[in-house]
Amino acid sequence: MVMMSLAMFRVMLLELWRDRAAMAMSFLLPPLVFLIFSSVFSGTTGEDVKLKVAIADDANTPASARLVAAVLASPDLRAYAAKGDDAEGVRRAVRTGKADAGLVIRADPAAAGHPLLIISDPSRAVAAPLTQARVQQVLGKLLPDVMLKRTLDQIEPALGEFTAEQKVNAADSESVTAEDAKAGRPTPDGNMFDREDIQGAQKGGGTIAYYAGAVTILFAMFSAMQGALSLMDERRSGISDRLLAGVAGMGPVVFGKFIFLASQCMAQAAAIFITADLVYGTPVFSHFAAWAATTIFASVCASGLALGIVSLCRTRDQAQMISTFLILILAAVGGSMVPRFLMPPLLQQIGLLTPHAWVIEAYQSVLWRDAGYNSVYLSWAVLGGAGLTGLAIAWLTARYIRR
Repeated sequence: MVMMSLAMFRVMLLELWRDRAAMAMSFLLPPLVFLIFSSVFSGTTGEDVKLKVAIADDANTPASARLVAAVLASPDLRAYAAKGDDAEGVRRAVRTGKADAGLVIRADPAAAGHPLLIISDPSRAVAAPLTQARVQQVLGKLLPDVMLKRTLDQIEPALGEFTAEQKVNAADSESVTAEDAKAGRPTPDGNMFDREDIQGAQKGGGTIAYYAGAVTILFAMFSAMQGALSLMDERRSGISDRLLAGVAGMGPVVFGKFIFLASQCMAQAAAIFITADLVYGTPVFSHFAAWAATTIFASVCASGLALGIVSLCRTRDQAQMISTFLILILAAVGGSMVPRFLMPPLLQQIGLLTPHAWVIEAYQSVLWRDAGYNSVYLSWAVLGGAGLTGLAIAWLTARYIRR
């Protein structure tokens, strides 16, 4: 009994040793997956998030110029120059997703209430408080005298106009506060912020559109990969060899699989978004044409990539391992698990190499931002090009490579 067990152990060990691809996927991929996931999720604590913030200085004072310069120099924020450099330009940048949040330095803070306005997109709920916290840190470290002056201006009406001596003392206190900040000593704090959601934003609507798109492409990739594995079954059973010997070859088989997988993905997307419409009021039918086009391109991308990836594998086990690995990594980096704006900047750029990022962005542009066709044609081109490239690889591999 023991000898038979040891013999079976030896057989399986030799099989693994001889299959170098399986060895690599068994022992190299898990650490790689760990590194990628740790990089993706470590940024969600808020400490390492570097938000892209659009800034407008409507005040145009020396103090506001100091604040803009300090924010631009902050390593915790990435400044985005809003078109027109005014409040409306900031709102457009946040509305279109070019900035995670906006900062407006008001020209007349006395009339508006507070001198600083944070403009936020409800679909990126954590971006506004994080932006406020980052700017608050900048104010506390580099511009504490401005915060002290703000506090004095607020209490003066209640106490009566300051005397000349008090005003001199206040000016001296501002200078001392600035020196304290440079020396790293504690400085006064104050409420200087108002917050505004972008106009026309339905509470929760942007988040629903985001995750509907994220789930759609995630399950599209899963189902397409599983369906594409039938190529391995036909290759193993010898059906592909017999088809290759015929006149038509494997071309019709690959195209038939592609049409089925794309149709299946579109049906899944329809089920997800109809549920989102019925339960959350996501405006699918009022944007049906753009939604349908986005769904078609997403389905073409998932189906073509699945067939192309599976066709390059040598065995079914290899294809299953690689497909699972790719689905998890693409979903994590592309934003299906964590919103990309919470990731480190490098991973945000890498995420643009995934279909998930383009699908999510397209659905949000269509259903949340009402951005029109001009905002999604690039996403459609990327998704369609990726899908057709994968389909071409699958067809060429099936047609010309015999195993």
